[in-house]
Amino acid sequence: MSEFSPYRWEAEKIAPSGLRYRVRLADHVLAGPDGMAEATMFSWSYLGQGGGSRRPVVFAYNGGPGAASAWLHMGLLGPVLAQLPEYPDGLSHPARFELTPNPDLLLDQCDTVLIDPVGTGWARLLDESTAKRHYSTAGDARDFSDFICAWLAENGRQHAPVYLLGESYGTIRNVALADVLPETVDLRGIIHVGTSLNVGARTTLLVEPNVRRLGANAAVCWYHHHQNECSREDFVAQAMDFAYGDYARALLLGNRLNEAERESVLDRLSRFTGMDHDFLDKHDLRFGEVDFLLGCCPGAVVSTYDARLLYRPRQNERYSENSMESAGIIEPDMAQDAFMAAVGPVYDRALAMYAADELCPPQREAAADMLSIARRWDYRGYEKDTLTLPVELMQRRPALRMMFVNGYYDLQSTFDFVTYYLSRFDLPSDRIRQTVLPSGHASYVGTGMVEALTKEIRQFIRE
Repeated sequence: MSEFSPYRWEAEKIAPSGLRYRVRLADHVLAGPDGMAEATMFSWSYLGQGGGSRRPVVFAYNGGPGAASAWLHMGLLGPVLAQLPEYPDGLSHPARFELTPNPDLLLDQCDTVLIDPVGTGWARLLDESTAKRHYSTAGDARDFSDFICAWLAENGRQHAPVYLLGESYGTIRNVALADVLPETVDLRGIIHVGTSLNVGARTTLLVEPNVRRLGANAAVCWYHHHQNECSREDFVAQAMDFAYGDYARALLLGNRLNEAERESVLDRLSRFTGMDHDFLDKHDLRFGEVDFLLGCCPGAVVSTYDARLLYRPRQNERYSENSMESAGIIEPDMAQDAFMAAVGPVYDRALAMYAADELCPPQREAAADMLSIARRWDYRGYEKDTLTLPVELMQRRPALRMMFVNGYYDLQSTFDFVTYYLSRFDLPSDRIRQTVLPSGHASYVGTGMVEALTKEIRQFIRE
């Protein structure tokens, strides 16, 4: 292994609002048991003025696992954002974007640190033989704890209120990281964007998956088929009442359900999902996640990341999928997902443009192959249950609060999972906030979404 020279650069900046801040790009070296450097993380620190050593700090990261922080950086938290003016109705492929100043920058209230985990962005795995120590739920949490403790000490912020903000797999990282952070860290809040705590979890969710997901399915169906009939909220409420009432009863009764009731359930299930009545009948009132992607809008594939968007296969083209059995989730075909195919490349490109124009990035190529890390990730080796861990964390830390953010049109991490989760597990309601936005998996994408989500985050930090 060759020697690694850590990179560091910082400068003073002024936002269009007149707000002065300092930006720092830096490597963080992770040493192995022998003291040798075996991997690095990379961070983008944005430091405002005022507040002293107790000014709040938000540590933010994306998911994957294997994703850098470019999405949150250029989509929500950075001083410059990639705006998609044609989203969602006029979206082109690839999506056109504009770099614009972020009028909702949080730096008047807190400092923000965007973190790239090992092997992503400009972070590096220096010793391939140590990959298993970093590409796992437990190892990744230790890495992030090491980074945060070092950052707080270096900046004289050991007593600052700390907030964790993770998206998608980053929500699993949130709780695993909070579990290993020293009690001396003043952890005040955890923000989950696109909650995925059930991925790789040990607890079995004692509810029919179709019942739990029907709210999100109905939101998608409303968007494509029922907008002129009633509001989205009314349609979703009707669907969830049906799901936990007549639909759940029908699934439990099976062939004991009389024919009239069965037909009534089939009619309503088809209405709330857009799926073919005969298909639902043939499959005993049940359907899989991919069945819905293909069946809600026949002839098109609904995006699992933002189900307002559709992919129309070419003649004789089949939709392909892979099963990430180690995680217990479906991996959609990215090329056939209308959101990822169009928007997927935007944020890495936007970050590279912003860094080249306004900052001084390291002279190394950014890693881009997220799936190579995701496919080798060790979920199962994690000893704790990510579904019950939030309960333990909130018991251990009486001041800790959590915010759950989801999009109505997100089929990767559905909002109705959080609704069910909060009713299933004993989290203190006075320390919990749930927000559902008219958005997809990346809940800040779309007109007005940055403003809406930033407003929620500001309020959460002020409480």
